[in-house]
Amino acid sequence: MFGNIFKSKRRILGMEVNDWWIVAAGLIVFAALSLVTITHSSFWFDEAFGAYMIHYNFLDIARYTATDVHPPMFYWLLKIWSMVFGNTELGLRSMSVFFGGIAIVFGYLLTNKLFNKTAARISLIFMVLAPMFIRYSQEARMYMLVAAIALAATYTLTIAMESKKKLPWVIYGILISLGMWVHYYAAIIWIAHLIWHADNVRRTAKKGEFMRKFFAKEWKTAYIVAIILYIPWIPVFIGQSLVVQIAGFWIPPVTPGTPLNFLTNTVYYRDLGDATGWLALALIVAAIFLTALAFKVYKRFGKDDKQSYRLIMTLAFIPMIILFLISVPIRSTFIDRYLITSVIGIALFIGVTLAYGYRYLRIRWRYASTILIALLMIVGIANVYYLGNYNKNTSNSNQTRQITQIAINHGQDGQPIIAATPWFFYEVVFYQTSSHPVYYLAPDRYIFGSLDMLKYSNDHRISDIDTFTKQHPIWWYVGWVGQGDLKAPYSNWQEIKSIQINDPINGKPEYKAIQYKIAK
Repeated sequence: MFGNIFKSKRRILGMEVNDWWIVAAGLIVFAALSLVTITHSSFWFDEAFGAYMIHYNFLDIARYTATDVHPPMFYWLLKIWSMVFGNTELGLRSMSVFFGGIAIVFGYLLTNKLFNKTAARISLIFMVLAPMFIRYSQEARMYMLVAAIALAATYTLTIAMESKKKLPWVIYGILISLGMWVHYYAAIIWIAHLIWHADNVRRTAKKGEFMRKFFAKEWKTAYIVAIILYIPWIPVFIGQSLVVQIAGFWIPPVTPGTPLNFLTNTVYYRDLGDATGWLALALIVAAIFLTALAFKVYKRFGKDDKQSYRLIMTLAFIPMIILFLISVPIRSTFIDRYLITSVIGIALFIGVTLAYGYRYLRIRWRYASTILIALLMIVGIANVYYLGNYNKNTSNSNQTRQITQIAINHGQDGQPIIAATPWFFYEVVFYQTSSHPVYYLAPDRYIFGSLDMLKYSNDHRISDIDTFTKQHPIWWYVGWVGQGDLKAPYSNWQEIKSIQINDPINGKPEYKAIQYKIAK
């Protein structure tokens, strides 16, 4: 019976059943690599913010995210996902693993359609082993969802361009809009598609025909559909853009080494300055080898294959270039996780280049080149496991779960926990228990929209500290001490005990839990 299944010639989405078994094997490996350490790190602010938001109804989710910096689609889906899989670290983060798997499936379908089985199968290896892809499959954030939509849209685009029907273009337009409802920087993928389209038109259009062919009816159909579906959110998008530009943003400025830093993170999950010694040498050799092989492969390709190869290279490298270029004259927006789709694109580029480059290599070099690049990525996976959600910009790990658990373990039942700031409250409250509820001190004013869920609710808020301390004679105060000691906000708080934990990566003091009572 199983032999007949493996030998079946039935085709599903253009692939035979045995190809789907290979994809399934790849997805199992990807899921295993992602899940093995998925709960190792605590929720950081952005994850905790989403976990808190999904307690609200769908309309309130849209209202609260409208005053923040993101569209609501991811939070809507996360709420639905939590209804099935629970509001735990594993439950919420597993949605990213799921959509990462969807992205891999469409990456395989795309490569198989544009090229052949060999290219798709080799690309599968590098998609599954991509360290950055595994890293962000372990976060309850929207980046893997964006990657799934982007790969699905790219695959749909290739079908639409071969079809004389309107439906594929309508679906492509829906996916464009859907990506924008999830994350604004999905736009760099759609811009990359347009750049690829413009390049194709440039190569084929006669003099004076470029504009007419570029704005072909089918392309206009797709983008009209996308705009119509996005109209309800456009006013919010404009408002959020103004707030971010006026209030400032936390992303560091770009430098000439920023694109190279992204590439070293893609392979090693290490910043450029940390990829030294044999790691740097191996990466340089691999890059030179792939570049030389890519030129040779492209030169030997026919017209259609060249167009397909350019699409893969567009997916891999153009979003990075776009993000870098727009970050130079204005406030920087370049951050690696916005380019997760390009991580898959780079995996496809490597796979296709090796698949078609094998004919120019001796057998031993075929295996050696594939194994070498795979080993480099395995080193990257080891770095993902070691670093967890270590923030390379602020140089600190997130240990909110650990410091909260310390307060719980060293306190008596009924002793509450007070988070040092409203922002830190989002992280700590995720780990509260019924016997150790979490609160925050009401600030003088709620500066950013990310605090609106607290501003318009009395839940967990301490407005009258005197009443609170009479009801709770002993309490814990927890916070981050990375930039200085954690001090009591009131002079009459008397310290009972203090416990500090250090960052596991850099060894510096990071979090502190202090038990207090009112001084007599």
